[in-house]
Amino acid sequence: MDSKKRHYLRLCLIVIAISFYFFANVQRVAIPGAVFDLLQGDLNTTAPKITMLGAVFCYVYALTQLVVGICVDKLGGFRVAAIGIVTFCTGALMFPYSDNFFFLYLSRALLGFGSATFYLSSIREVKKYVKDKNFSLAVSYMLFVGYSGGIFANAPLVSLINITGWQKAFAYLGYFTLFIGLIYLIILFIFKPSHCDKEVKFSIEPFKEILTKKENIYIYIFGGINYGLYYVLQSVIGKKFLQDFCYYGVNKSALILSLMAVVSAFAGVLTACISRAIGNKRAIIFKIVGIFSSLSTLSICILLFLDIHTKIIALIFLLTAYIGSISPLLIYTLHLLNRYEISASAVAIQSFNFFMIVGILGEISGVLMHIFEPVNKNGVLIYPNESYILVFGLFFLLSLVALVYSFKIKDEIN
Repeated sequence: MDSKKRHYLRLCLIVIAISFYFFANVQRVAIPGAVFDLLQGDLNTTAPKITMLGAVFCYVYALTQLVVGICVDKLGGFRVAAIGIVTFCTGALMFPYSDNFFFLYLSRALLGFGSATFYLSSIREVKKYVKDKNFSLAVSYMLFVGYSGGIFANAPLVSLINITGWQKAFAYLGYFTLFIGLIYLIILFIFKPSHCDKEVKFSIEPFKEILTKKENIYIYIFGGINYGLYYVLQSVIGKKFLQDFCYYGVNKSALILSLMAVVSAFAGVLTACISRAIGNKRAIIFKIVGIFSSLSTLSICILLFLDIHTKIIALIFLLTAYIGSISPLLIYTLHLLNRYEISASAVAIQSFNFFMIVGILGEISGVLMHIFEPVNKNGVLIYPNESYILVFGLFFLLSLVALVYSFKIKDEIN
């Protein structure tokens, strides 16, 4: 096969793999966030079981991050993405046709496993495809495509669900991903990627070195809590809270969450530009983020306690989306803190940390919401202020922990 044809096939594989990164974000954000009430009503169940749908995805996604980097080094990004695509499509088709929680949770686990392969696999193959001077720009485009999945997962998806119902909407998504997945596998068979690297071995030594460095721990605690608080709102309870407390309709609350995804998509780039403009300073930005995170959660707690139903909450959500999207600065800091040979593992631990915290917080939020009896209104369970005070009270306490650790992070690297 001539080089020009291989170049074209490689580009097609990269485009499809990045497309799956988009759909991974759709699945991650949409369930249970966008369809919380629909799932709760159709399945006749409680909030903890609904929020567990998001937690299962995040737990599997997080754990898979710890090994997917090694797999990419050994098998190559295209092969690992192929494994993820098969698993992802299986979960995507299983979910809308499942009628019990065992298969619902199993489908979410399969989706989480498949989704975890797309980011690092795409990064690896993009690195091979583009020149070094264009690599950062190419990655920023890839991330924007992925974050756009969070935009689609709310207002546009809710509009589709209003027409077709949630089961048909997710079935359509499943069949479409299956279609492009089959195209990917056919192209991969024709492309025949290079042989496996047998020299790559799994070792816990890099993890030990990373986790015994206190500066890394400061980043993981601060970054994990900060991201977790934002993403639980985005993907688990945010839409439900806006409907229950702010009395927003389904479409309006979905629109706000889509706007959160838009803010998040641009926030990382903007924050990185600000950091560069002030001489690549990061510590001051982390401190400001920690302060605003605490003030945001405290404000919502006060509004809940005083029973003030205000549209300001929507603005607070948008602010949370901005301060939760500082991953580029966190990644950059981890690269500065750690040797080049283990920097990828440091980032993988961060990704594990992010989504493990999201899963735990999502699960705990569901439990706290159900401590107080909800009101059944036309088949929809409406949770009282007391439930949300417990949830956001926990968020506020965690934000204080993140604030403390933000002041431990320094720009100077020892």
